[in-house]
Amino acid sequence: MTETSAGTSNREKRRKLQGWRFGVAFSACTASGVLLLNTILTIYATVKFGSSGGISTPFDGDCERANAWTTGLHVLINGLSSILLSASNYTMQCLSSPTRTEIDRAHARGDWLDVGIVSVRNLWRINWRRTVLWWLLALSSVPIHLLYNSAIFKTVAANQFILVVANTNFLQGSEFAAYTQWNGSNPIPINAYMYPRVRDVQLQFSEHDNYTNGSKVHNLTTSECIISYGTPFLSEYRNVIAITSAPGNQTNNTVFSADLMSGTSGSDSYRWICRDTSTSYYGLECDMATVNTSNWTVAHYKIDYCLAQVAQPHCKLQFSVPIIATVIVMNACKCICMFLTLWTQRSTTLVTVGDAISSFLDQPDEFTKGRCLMAKTDLDRGFIGSRWSGTKCRPRTSPISYKGPARSRLFAGASVVRWCGTVGLCLTALITATLLLKIGMAHLKYSVDSAFKMGFGAVDSRALLNIHLPIRGSGGLLSAVLVANLPQAIISFIYLTYNGLFTSVCLAYEYSTYGLRERKKPLRVTTPHGQQRSTYHLQLPFRYAVPLLVASATLHWLISQSIFLVKINVSNYKGQELNRSSDASGLGYSCLPILLAILLGIAMLITVLGFGCRKLPSSIPVARSCSVALAGAAHRPKDDVDAAFLPVQWGEVRGEGTDEVGHCCFTSQEVHDLIPGRMYAGPANKPYDNGPDDQ
Repeated sequence: MTETSAGTSNREKRRKLQGWRFGVAFSACTASGVLLLNTILTIYATVKFGSSGGISTPFDGDCERANAWTTGLHVLINGLSSILLSASNYTMQCLSSPTRTEIDRAHARGDWLDVGIVSVRNLWRINWRRTVLWWLLALSSVPIHLLYNSAIFKTVAANQFILVVANTNFLQGSEFAAYTQWNGSNPIPINAYMYPRVRDVQLQFSEHDNYTNGSKVHNLTTSECIISYGTPFLSEYRNVIAITSAPGNQTNNTVFSADLMSGTSGSDSYRWICRDTSTSYYGLECDMATVNTSNWTVAHYKIDYCLAQVAQPHCKLQFSVPIIATVIVMNACKCICMFLTLWTQRSTTLVTVGDAISSFLDQPDEFTKGRCLMAKTDLDRGFIGSRWSGTKCRPRTSPISYKGPARSRLFAGASVVRWCGTVGLCLTALITATLLLKIGMAHLKYSVDSAFKMGFGAVDSRALLNIHLPIRGSGGLLSAVLVANLPQAIISFIYLTYNGLFTSVCLAYEYSTYGLRERKKPLRVTTPHGQQRSTYHLQLPFRYAVPLLVASATLHWLISQSIFLVKINVSNYKGQELNRSSDASGLGYSCLPILLAILLGIAMLITVLGFGCRKLPSSIPVARSCSVALAGAAHRPKDDVDAAFLPVQWGEVRGEGTDEVGHCCFTSQEVHDLIPGRMYAGPANKPYDNGPDDQ
């Protein structure tokens, strides 16, 4: 007796985790694994490396190693975020799937529900508890995609620097009796603040002949000097002497101008380059394209070349504890919602098209009787108008003449709105990315080859965006994080629409295979009975779902390497690190991953368009995900009571209907091809009547 009870209990447990329940359980366990990994790594890193101001520093040293760690960790982050997105999407489809009771209620009032896809439309027509869980899963994805990729970032050094305009006598250690300091566009008298600093620069450049052997000082042409110092954040160099051939005089013996530049203040850091152009006079941002490199002047002295002091590269790998904590909380929210879905969802939901057909074959829908040739497009012509009439609707039975077999293309599997919306979003994203790539290339002023050699996510002081956002403190960090991750959120939304389109097309293909004459097929359902096939995937087969998930993860990673958060650690003109209040946050970009993301996006768009060009296997009316069209095709012969549990086909059933009007349906019995010119019960101008007078 005990063994029997145990066996019954085990069978009950297996039954509870069949079909979509198994999928949701797997999604919940996967999300829990991501949560556990995030939590363990965060606690470990915080305890081992400490935290200051919510920022922990696991690595401090060589920039190449920091780049490698950042790239690898972002591969992991984008893999985990894509897993969470996929798990959420699976559970959201299960939550938005209707029960048979909800479908019957909708049909009774002239409405319909979606089956087999993630449906926002269903949310206003299903149980409110499932709707709440659906929205919690959807909204919890937003902070993850807006923050997760910026949880880990690289910090680079940015240098303040002394700008000196001098002749070659300055390099020989000659005294400078007086000089002018530049402030905006007006020279001001020398003060004691700058004199010792200029003297420091003179000693640094003259000692050990640094300016001749090139070990610590680079000799730059005017063009190279403008490009190297024309950056919002200076990392590669520090102090610079702009050499002029102007002779000294009693007032200015060797030095003609000097100033301390922040090197970390956006466009203000390189405004001195345009000092003698109209840009400076009108207070405009420095446009280096207007600078004449062959006749470049600073402080009204023609510059022959520059001597730039080389700065030692120095980078940190850091992560934000508040950001990763927010991600962990949202991750936990997803896990709770998934487990609640398993715990609270007791009613049988129709998750796949097979579930819906099985239900309608088992209990035919009274409101769609006589609508065997109804397609989703027929509902678009008049059905919605009767929905809020307040009168119980009943179906028309006007027959139509069958014109002959016509196999539609898979484009018919989704509405024009869905196709245009998805393709339009994809094209908008691709065009925007292409324009940004063009702007980025122009801003770098590199050749195509050298720009792409910058690699993935590598921080270059010349590849930093200057978009007039706050750069200091927590406000600067938050602004940079949100802007850097906004493309991630947009791509996640586009992925969901793309996934929905692909799912709709695959649904139409599977549905159409039941119209083939080669053999009958058992229904693919989430909880199988009889000869029905079990399924763990929903409407999108694994052969499409897995490559789509990999493509999505790759696209997210490429975007994370295209535009990314950069923390700027400020050092003074001597190379000494300043306090945290001087640090800044910025946005870096890389051209190569932008190009690869564009190419991958084009490939994904071509794939779905090419798939849509294929013809459907049979000429069965395209029901899409519409419950009314599915129900209309499932009015089996009265004696075929077990059709739902047996292999079935769709076609004309002889002996049903009348001599004048034929009947088509899913059935386990023998079916025949439809006869062109014969009358069949099909869609009328208005699929539902509101009363007897309407007929």
